[in-house]
Amino acid sequence: MNALRLRRFHQGFTLAELMITLAVAAIALGGASHAFNDMLPRYRVSSAAAMMHGLIRKARADAISHGNQMICDGLHGCGHFGSTRLIWVGYDKNGDNQLSDTEIREQYQLPSGTQLVWRRFKGNALKFHNRGNAHFQNGSFYICNKIAARRIVMNWIGRPRVEDANPDDCD
Repeated sequence: MNALRLRRFHQGFTLAELMITLAVAAIALGGASHAFNDMLPRYRVSSAAAMMHGLIRKARADAISHGNQMICDGLHGCGHFGSTRLIWVGYDKNGDNQLSDTEIREQYQLPSGTQLVWRRFKGNALKFHNRGNAHFQNGSFYICNKIAARRIVMNWIGRPRVEDANPDDCD
C-alpha cells in the first residue's frame, strides 16, 4: 500500500518547477529570436551578392563569346549608376552606351530592403569588351541592407571577387 501512495505522490510537476522551466525556456527563446531576426537580412545580402557575382561573370564570358556587354542601373539607365535595386545586363548593339528594351538580355531585382551601390574609378555602366576586360573600370559593387553588407571588387581586367563589407559603406 505504501508503494501505491508513493507512486501517486510523484506524478506531475509542482508549480515552482513549472515556473522555473518556463522562465528558462523564455530566456532561451528570447536569445534565439534575436539571432533569427538578423538571419533573414544577412541571407538576402549573401544571396544577392552571389547572384550579382554570377551575373558579372556571365556578362564577362558573354563579352568574350558574343561581343561587348554592359551592366546598368535598371532604375536610372546606363547614364547614371546610383543606388538601385534593379540591374540590367545586355549587349549594346548600336554603340550608344545605352541599353534599349531589345538590347536587355537579363534583369535582376534585388531582394526587398537590399540595395546595390556601384563605386568606380570611371564611367557609369560596367562595360566588358570582347576580350573580357572592363576597360579600366575598377571599383566595387556594395550590396547592403541595415544589418549586413557584401562587396564585389572589380579589378581593371574585369575579374570580380566577393568580400565582407560594412553596412555603412552603402550610405
